[in-house]
Amino acid sequence: MEDAREVFGLDPGESFDPEDLDEEPFDLGTPHIMTVTGPIDPGALGVTLHHEHVLCSPQAVAREDPDAVLDDRHASLAELEDFYSAGGRALLDASTADYGRDIRGMAWIAERAPVHLIVVTGHHKALHATPHIEGKGVDDVAAVSVRELTEGIEGTGIKAGAVKAGTSLHTILDIEKTALRAAAQAHLETGAPITTHTEQGTMALEQIAILREEGVDPSRVIVGHLDRRLDEAYLRQVLETGAFASFDQVSKAAYGLDEPKAAMLKCLVDAGHASQLLVSQDLARKSLLRAYGGAPGWVYILERFSLLLMEAGLDAITVRQLLVDNPARALTIRRAA
Repeated sequence: MEDAREVFGLDPGESFDPEDLDEEPFDLGTPHIMTVTGPIDPGALGVTLHHEHVLCSPQAVAREDPDAVLDDRHASLAELEDFYSAGGRALLDASTADYGRDIRGMAWIAERAPVHLIVVTGHHKALHATPHIEGKGVDDVAAVSVRELTEGIEGTGIKAGAVKAGTSLHTILDIEKTALRAAAQAHLETGAPITTHTEQGTMALEQIAILREEGVDPSRVIVGHLDRRLDEAYLRQVLETGAFASFDQVSKAAYGLDEPKAAMLKCLVDAGHASQLLVSQDLARKSLLRAYGGAPGWVYILERFSLLLMEAGLDAITVRQLLVDNPARALTIRRAA
């Protein structure tokens, strides 16, 4: 029997085996987005929902409120595929460990999903965070986040892409101050962005003040849930610090109609803050996700809210800025010069 090399005209030393196509290691010293499957260039992110929940089981409320538990990998994957079909390309799961983050489930989904997925480290408000960090100092809490940002989470090697901190309604409890200061330390050490939970949009300025005390530039902070407080003067105060303002309760009728939110975004764009505005949906319930039998699902941001923004007076270029350009900048890991 003839040698296969002779039959197919291969020269000595040639082979059918593919050449080594391994890419050069990504330089983590350059600005990048850290996804579940590894770092990417910020320009590769695309249409992004910067504050959502893919898998979570928040133990503080799960027993009394099973609707708040997202634990079906297949349903969450189907929802992401739906989002991709509508034009979505990236999504951040804002579920912290104390909110029932499922890192192995996220790895399973990320291997199959057509969109980039980002996970967070850090902590939620005191209701969720207290059992996890009570009695710990800022340095100890920060050390965990630094490890999850630089080495990986729970032995998986999957790195977080942002650090989260949360506060309560009209107050910042001591444990929340610890989490905020720890988030600041983790940010300063790693360059990862900070994303926050505010309760009904309150305490945004106080959050920023604490982070500033720790040396954080507010332009690296995403202040969450500000569309729960549609007070233009207040929102402009937040934006004047340089922080990103997150309108992330879009499509949730219980938290207000979307038309006033779109109108407020137009006002803030007209005031010169287009580059600091972010939009998302924060769908953290089965009843809000189509693949779990609910509505409206993540497709809403592209199929409906983008049109509401243009009806409010924003042009398509500005809508793209809110959905593509701003989240790419907000979620970039960038070490201070």
